[in-house]
Amino acid sequence: MRLRLVIPAYNEQDNLEALFARIETTASLSGISYAASVVDDGSRDGTAAVAESLSRTYPIRLLRHATNQGLQGVFLTGMRDAVSDAGDDDAVCVLEGDGTSAPEVIPSMLERFRDGADIVIASRYVPGGEYRNFPLKRRVLSAGANRLLRILCPIPGVRDYTIFYRLYRTGPLRAALAVYRERFTSVGGFACNSEMLLRMRTFVRRIDEVPLVYDYGLKRGVSGMKIGDNLISYLSLFRIFALDCETPP
Repeated sequence: MRLRLVIPAYNEQDNLEALFARIETTASLSGISYAASVVDDGSRDGTAAVAESLSRTYPIRLLRHATNQGLQGVFLTGMRDAVSDAGDDDAVCVLEGDGTSAPEVIPSMLERFRDGADIVIASRYVPGGEYRNFPLKRRVLSAGANRLLRILCPIPGVRDYTIFYRLYRTGPLRAALAVYRERFTSVGGFACNSEMLLRMRTFVRRIDEVPLVYDYGLKRGVSGMKIGDNLISYLSLFRIFALDCETPP
């Protein structure tokens, strides 16, 4: 079993080096072999140069968008690259490039994966998980979106629908990408992360969660999230899945 990391990166030049140092430490201590796909989404800073430099030390493959395509484009690029040369029982793990996805959680995620879970979520909403240093507006949006999704689109074993940080079994992920193509992430914004989970639910047997302490204080720089745009994206998501009850074609 191999581990492939997908790391979205938009203006993350100040975060990548520390993130990969933590990834490498975790991998070395746990005996994990990994390779990473870093997707530079049209960054205006030195993200690409930092990733290129780090690739001389760590197993990084840099993928570049000439212009910003948003998270929906980043996820498609990164996941397609990760599954392109992976076996069906390999693991694909998405981490945020800003360092808030604690790599130290990966070993516990892999334990659930080896035990049969097809998706493992690093969750803020199970015992042991929590927010730290998180902006109030973003926390309210996240809590509200998760509550509505649990009510309108319930998935057994899932409480955290909106977190980036997940581990996927390659076989089901590859199958979902093949069926949905660009529609795998159609709503855009941060809501496309919830969309991927909802698209995947008919392709997997079991989804587990492990606790994550989401410490926003680890991030350097300003967030690119726009509250208004993401509210619109979540409204589109609810229309597709809660009102239209969309199923795979």
